Amino acid sequence: MIRTVLGDIQPSEVTGAYLHEHLIIDSPIVREEMPHIFLDDVTSAIAEVKDCAAHSINLLVDCMPGESGRNLEKLRAISNGSKVHIVSATGMHNPKYYEKSSRYLNADRESLKDIFIEELNSGCGIIKIHSLSEELSPHERELFAAAVFVQKTTGAPILTHCEDGKGAIAQITELNNLGANLSRTVLSHTDKQISFDYHREILASGINVEYDQSLRQSDSETKPSLDLTIAMCDEGYSNQIMLGTDGARRSLWRSLGGSPGLAWLASGWRNLLAAELSETVLIQLFRDNPRRFLAWNNS
Repeated sequence: MIRTVLGDIQPSEVTGAYLHEHLIIDSPIVREEMPHIFLDDVTSAIAEVKDCAAHSINLLVDCMPGESGRNLEKLRAISNGSKVHIVSATGMHNPKYYEKSSRYLNADRESLKDIFIEELNSGCGIIKIHSLSEELSPHERELFAAAVFVQKTTGAPILTHCEDGKGAIAQITELNNLGANLSRTVLSHTDKQISFDYHREILASGINVEYDQSLRQSDSETKPSLDLTIAMCDEGYSNQIMLGTDGARRSLWRSLGGSPGLAWLASGWRNLLAAELSETVLIQLFRDNPRRFLAWNNS
């Protein structure tokens, strides 16, 4: 099953999925210090998600964990209003999103395990973790250890944040050392780094990636993420690649007066991919890989 904010669904119900979204970022820190990514309005989010649904996208993964701007009630309202499935994240994001008093900032692996399991049992469907440099800090190692334990215990998938697309190899090494199931783990933002050799090394490990820089390249003459996606699919890695928008910018949402809108990934960007990739591969990227990855499986 895949766990959504409105309950469990069968993978076969997914017609298309985005693997890294930010539909709600609702916190005082973001409102005051990062207003360009402050997203608290359910009505605007419903309109934006409905645009995606018009292009056969009926599941989005929201990647804001607890105390960093997540609001499960608002995510449920968006899902109900748009008729699109939403998977919410437990875990921990970049510490800059947390109040100094947050329980997450100094929690050890045992405390983090308890938080993650409790939240997975309360409607979250994926575990998000992060690292911020080429090597993991001691606290990030605690975070990774807790996530892998919970993955083994529950079968929930793991999604990682790679700051500026870097640090993927260190994350893979740590995950391997902890005995993680790499096929149940996806790395985010690595297409901020376009070295093909870097991505070959990542994908050769067996881990998944989700490429999420499409909207930021919509008006650019060059589209390095497009070239990267095509190249890695041509090299035989299409079964490990998924897509998202990381659309945590008010300036990207059509419903807020921005451009090109979250739906552009499944329309304009998909059309650009279709010029070089077969329909079979596109179905893998948008449907088949997310179906398999998001389904809980502790085997």
